[in-house]
Amino acid sequence: MVMTTKERTELRSELVSQGYAWEYVDEWQPKTTLYLHRAKKNQVGEEVIPVGTKISGVPGNPDYVARKARIGMLPYPPSDTCECRWCSVSNERVDKVTGSEETSDEEISESVTCPDCGEVLSALTKPGALSKMRVHLKTHSA
Repeated sequence: MVMTTKERTELRSELVSQGYAWEYVDEWQPKTTLYLHRAKKNQVGEEVIPVGTKISGVPGNPDYVARKARIGMLPYPPSDTCECRWCSVSNERVDKVTGSEETSDEEISESVTCPDCGEVLSALTKPGALSKMRVHLKTHSA
């Protein structure tokens, strides 16, 4: 199947928001390594594969890695500074358990400004802020 320019641009944007390089769509390798940022669980809810597990030799096709990024498999290992939605929730839970208090200014760490109306949209992560912006921009065309 041939990919249109619009589909290619959307795929590229999605991959960039998940931490991939801009050139990935053009220069992808046949095999790559992904890391679990979300634990795999069985039907009962028991964890069967822990967070941080390295999975080598998966297909490097941009469509495939985009689908895997949506379920928590990313090209870099999870860390305390990781801003993906799974690590953000995990790090927030750790902060609540350890009792460290953060100000509300630190909770919303990323913001973007609408180029059309100048409204500032904020979220916990850059991909989250960009997602809010995409939804906001649709209100201008309606």
